[in-house]
Amino acid sequence: MYMNINDLLSLTSSSLRSNPLRSFLSSLGVFMGVFAVSGTLQVSDIGKIYLKTQLQKMESPQISIQSPYNSVTSQIEKYQIEDLVWLKTKLSGWKYIAPVQNGGNDAIFLGTQKINVESQAVTPDFLPISGRKLIAGKFFTVNDLQQIRSVVVIDQLLAQKLFKGKNSLGKMIYFQNKSYYIQGIIQTRKSNTWGEEQGLILIPLSVYQSLKSSPFFDKITITPKNPENIEQIQNQAISILKKRFPNVDIYAFSNVEEVKSLEKVLNGVTIILLLIGSIALFVGGVGIANITIASVVERTPEIGLRRAIGATQKNILIQFLLEATFISMTGGIIAIVTVQGITIITVTLLNLPYQFGYETPLVSLSSAIIVGIISSFLPALRASKLDPVEALRSQ
Repeated sequence: MYMNINDLLSLTSSSLRSNPLRSFLSSLGVFMGVFAVSGTLQVSDIGKIYLKTQLQKMESPQISIQSPYNSVTSQIEKYQIEDLVWLKTKLSGWKYIAPVQNGGNDAIFLGTQKINVESQAVTPDFLPISGRKLIAGKFFTVNDLQQIRSVVVIDQLLAQKLFKGKNSLGKMIYFQNKSYYIQGIIQTRKSNTWGEEQGLILIPLSVYQSLKSSPFFDKITITPKNPENIEQIQNQAISILKKRFPNVDIYAFSNVEEVKSLEKVLNGVTIILLLIGSIALFVGGVGIANITIASVVERTPEIGLRRAIGATQKNILIQFLLEATFISMTGGIIAIVTVQGITIITVTLLNLPYQFGYETPLVSLSSAIIVGIISSFLPALRASKLDPVEALRSQ
């Protein structure tokens, strides 16, 4: 008796409907496994998109070397321009090296407004080091530093807070007990992955040093020619500065270290969750194998009768594999739809970045089908090789 694919599908459907509880329990096992696998892949995808978004919001890859700390005298030994020039002659692989003086959190006054901001005293090299774009006006020049001009550059966020979208160039603000003119607006970017930006104001380093009557600054920033070598250049810079500042502790960090650390944590969590999901999927596969074995035993007379009237071994094998595949697909599809729904709700509530991709559903569904076929293959093969006469006698 020849059986085409439509006949096999019809028999498969009838067989599954004849025992709905068994079919449901088998699908439930697959559902749990695929739910775990698909959920893990979704978490991994969202995490990677989040890290990519954070990198785009951050300044360009750079190294920050803090002021040396003398543990003997408990004093911080700040840098001078001579130290920076010396480092430039000894260090290799750098693109930009510039001094920075952190001002911390300060307040800006504009009329009756008072706004807390982050402040820094910098040189013209700050712009290429940070990777920020100049939005309007101009950035500091060598003349600004030499003439100790009372000018500032602010970022877009601070400009919006102060002037509500109106033109801010040439306006005067009051900062650190001194009046300044705004001569430029730069792009807003985060210096690290934590915290929210509150606005940034920059003044020429020479202005800060003049106000403090001090030639010192507290940080050196370095942009490597090749970002891949950032860790190597960081270690080299520390080693060089320790020769100039013996018996002190020098701390340095790069703004990509946090992202790399988060990426390592995300990869570790993803691997653990995938292992758990794989175990759950394996358990679901064992359930399908047990159900298939029980079905073969229960339907042995039916198999014998079908073989006696002309069904081939291939027909029997394909029917049992189709049953397992249908159970796996049903559990897998329901799990994928459930995970997708939970993902959309979660990213909407938490305002997380997310972009639907077909890779995760395809991988999840494929794994479910593969597990279903593999786990049912041996019982199905055993059923296809039953002797028709012996199978009929078993009734």
